[in-house]
Amino acid sequence: MNIYTKQELRSILEQHRLWLENKGGERAILTRADLSGIDLQRVDLRRANLIRTNFSNSNLTGSDLSDADITYANFNNSCLNDVLFQDADLRNADMSFAKMFNVNLKRADLYRTNFDNAYLDNTALIAPRLEHTIIKLRGTNKSDCFTSK
Repeated sequence: MNIYTKQELRSILEQHRLWLENKGGERAILTRADLSGIDLQRVDLRRANLIRTNFSNSNLTGSDLSDADITYANFNNSCLNDVLFQDADLRNADMSFAKMFNVNLKRADLYRTNFDNAYLDNTALIAPRLEHTIIKLRGTNKSDCFTSK
């Protein structure tokens, strides 16, 4: 796993923002990054490469991961309220015990994604790929997310 300092991560996110805006910069490649337990609220990781990234116990509330490659990522016990995963590739991701209120999974590839004991309320599941997906859900509300660190 690759571990980043707060300054390194901030720089990667800034370069990614510039890349998204066609102002130079470069695409965020956080493959095999350990971002566990980090407060990542409202980050813009659209189209980022997040393969095998560990987001366990992280707070991604309000973040945009649309069209990102998030295959084999770990979101175990993460707070994913109001997150956009539209058109994202979440194949083989672990979403077990994640808290997900108002999450957008439209057209996301959820092949073999593990939602075991996840909390999904008011979540958009429009035409996602669900073959071999583990879905065993619990009800919840937004207040069930942990306090960010």
